[in-house]
Amino acid sequence: MAILFPDAKVLAEREVDAIAAAVGDDFVVIHDETVETAEGWVFFYNSREFVETGDFRDALAGNGPILVDRHGLVKRLPTGIPWETAIKQE
Repeated sequence: MAILFPDAKVLAEREVDAIAAAVGDDFVVIHDETVETAEGWVFFYNSREFVETGDFRDALAGNGPILVDRHGLVKRLPTGIPWETAIKQE
């Protein structure tokens, strides 16, 4: 069964919350950067502090985006290749 964007948004936010909790930090999805593709939606995230201040000293490094496909499957995309390439390899 296909999901809609609001459901994908919730799934992405839960995934980002889990990633942040694992390292004891606070991360947020940057909704203005979300990209819709044929496969689903690609969500980008960063530390809350960076999003609020824009100070690159607070930015994350090595955090690949989250793909939520149209069936609700959540995938963490790698950082070593462009996300567009990673989606094609799935």
